[in-house]
Order: sequence, then C-alpha cells, then structure tokens
Amino acid sequence: MVKTKVTMRDIAKALDVSVATVSYVLNHSEKEKISHETRIKVMETAKKMGYVPNLSARSLASKRSNLIGIIINIGKNASRFKKDRYYDLAMELQQQLSKKGYDTIVSITEEIRQRDLEIASKRLLEAVFVIDIDEKYLQEVTCHTYVPVIFLECILEKEFFYQIVPDYKLVMQRAKTYLEEENLFIIMDDLLNSKAIKILTENIASENILISRSSREIKEFLKEHQNQKGIIIGETLGMEAERYIDNTQFVVLTEYAEESGLLPTTKRLTITNKHKAEVAVDIMNQLMNLAYDEQKGTCILLQPQM
Repeated sequence: MVKTKVTMRDIAKALDVSVATVSYVLNHSEKEKISHETRIKVMETAKKMGYVPNLSARSLASKRSNLIGIIINIGKNASRFKKDRYYDLAMELQQQLSKKGYDTIVSITEEIRQRDLEIASKRLLEAVFVIDIDEKYLQEVTCHTYVPVIFLECILEKEFFYQIVPDYKLVMQRAKTYLEEENLFIIMDDLLNSKAIKILTENIASENILISRSSREIKEFLKEHQNQKGIIIGETLGMEAERYIDNTQFVVLTEYAEESGLLPTTKRLTITNKHKAEVAVDIMNQLMNLAYDEQKGTCILLQPQM
C-alpha cells in the first residue's frame, strides 16, 4: 500500500486551524501573530504525521539570510574555566556552520531573557543555538521565536526542544569504574541548568561537591580531599587540579581530543566540543527541513570516550 503524502491541509484539519496558520508556522514566518502554544502544536503534529516540506517551494517563497545566532549564556561572575569551555564550544559551532555556508552572530549574556532572542529575530536569523539555560527561563526565551532553537549544555523538561548534552549519568558511572571507587568528589563549573547539576551531583555528599568559581577554591577543596578520588568536569579545571594533588586520584571529563593541556598520565573521559557542534548543526539542518528521526528523542545524550 502506497503511503499518502501528508499535506499542510491534513495538519490543519487534525488541529482544527487554518492552512494559512500551518503554513506560517512551518515556514517560520513572523508575519502573523500566532500563539506560542499553537506553534508548538503545529510543529509536533507535523513531526508525528511525517510531514515532508516542499523545499524548492520554500526556497522560492522565502529570502534566506544564511545567518545563524549563537547565544552564550555564561551567567554572572562566571569563572575563566567556564568561559574557556563555552567560548571554545561557540567557536566550534562557528566552524561547523561555516562549512555549511552560514555566517554567524555571537551574543554573550549574563542572564538570558526574551530580549536576547527578540534582538536576534530582528537580524533575520534562520536558527539559534543557546549554550546553557535553566528551565525556568525557557518559555520566556522561546515564546516569540519563530526559527529553530537548539540548546547545548542543558537538560530541559520540554521534549519539543532539542538539547545536545553529555550523558552525565554514564560519565559518572565510567568515572567510578575508571577509578575503582564509588564515593567520589566532584569539581565542576557553576552551570545555570539546574537539571544538569542535579544529575552530576546526585549520590555525592554535599561536602564532596565543589561548584568552582576560582583557583583558590579549588586549592582549598583539594587540600581537604587529597586522600580521596574524584571527577573533574572540564579540561581547564583538570589542569588546575594537577597543580595541587596527585593526578592518579582523579579523572577529567575533557572537551578536547587533541592538543590537550592535561598531563599524559592524567585519566580522562572525552566528549569534544567539536563533536557537540557537529551533532548540533546536524540537528539544525533536520529542524530547518522538518526531516525528523522518529526513533530518536529530542534530548541527545553524548557518550564519553575513554
């Protein structure tokens, strides 16, 4: 039996909305004021029904800017360790997008709000990447955004939005196996995404957790934990730890595969920023073409390499 091609009219009928509304949503148009909830329902229904857009018609009907936005949400009083990680990730995104023929505009903010994406929308962006955000700001940030938004370094409850994030549960399991120790300490950046922090720190005693903001804090913490084993999230934090305790006592989750600044003998798990960027840009292309993979969820968990 030949499968009938799903049309915008089919989606409109399923949702009891006009074909025009469906068209505006699927073409990421700002011409009409359509509620955030309706836009989400249209996109979700299109995905579930297996809608495939007419790309040639879309390209003729719209003027492409080939401009992609990257918002780095570092938070207030961000440490240099966190800035290193996020700036490098943004650079990798830029490089991957450049290979696809896109230009980029980068915005750095301490407290992301709707205005950040409103500014972006005025520049006729085709998609936006957001690095780190807490769930409580999601609605405020996305309610007036009509292009695909992809989130990195954060875990969200809203399944509609794609998230590219390390598989932190697997990271912790492998660190325990690597070190042959169950009761680890952890040193990590002050992430804004509360769910990511929760996964990383669950089952770890509060006195064994350091949310790092300075080198002095790391030195004092490791002095107190010099006879314990632990995991350190981020290469620059790992390099700092190497100064204060025996590097056989910890494993580092690093974002660099080559030209690592860690000592050759330091144990490491690797999820590169380059890999994150490659996956994120691939997801962007799927979203822009509505070429969804029904077998995969929207939270893309990246596995660490040993």
